[in-house]
Amino acid sequence: MAFFTGEHGSLELEGNKIAAVQNWSFSVNVQSADTSTLGSTDTTIVPIKRTTTGSCRILYYQEGPGDQNNTAASRFIRKISKEPTVAGTEATLSQGTAATTVSNLDSKGLSDLKLKIDDGTDQGLFVEMRILITSMTLTMSVGEICAADIQFQNNGAVKGLRF
Repeated sequence: MAFFTGEHGSLELEGNKIAAVQNWSFSVNVQSADTSTLGSTDTTIVPIKRTTTGSCRILYYQEGPGDQNNTAASRFIRKISKEPTVAGTEATLSQGTAATTVSNLDSKGLSDLKLKIDDGTDQGLFVEMRILITSMTLTMSVGEICAADIQFQNNGAVKGLRF
C-alpha cells in the first residue's frame, strides 16, 4: 500500500514544471436537478452541470538579480494581470520603466495546467485541465517566504485524468 505526500506532487503550466510549488488542490462539483414526479415517494435526480476549480500556492523566487521574467510566480502574475488580446498577438506590460512583451496563448486567456503525483511510474497520477486563472494574490510577510496564491477554473471537461 502506497501513501503520497506533498514531496510526490508537482505542477506544470503550459508544459513547464513549476519548481517552487508549496501546495495544489482541485475540486469537482456536480449540480443536479430533481426529476421526481407527483406521487413519488423518493427523490430522483440527474446530473446537469460539472464545475472543476482549484488552487495552488507557489513560492516567489529569482534565479539571479533582476531575473523576474522566468519565475513561476512571474508567469502566473503576467497571465492574470495582462489584458486579453486577439489570438496570436502579444500584450505589452509595463514593469517599472521597462516594458516586457509576453505572448498570449489565446484570446480567452486560457492556459494548460497539469497537477501530478509521482507514483513511481513513467506517467504518474495526474489531472490535466485547460484553465482560466481567476484570482492571484501575492503575499509578503515578515519572516515568511514571498508566495503567490492562485485560484483557477477549468474550461470544459478535464483534458486528461489518470488516478
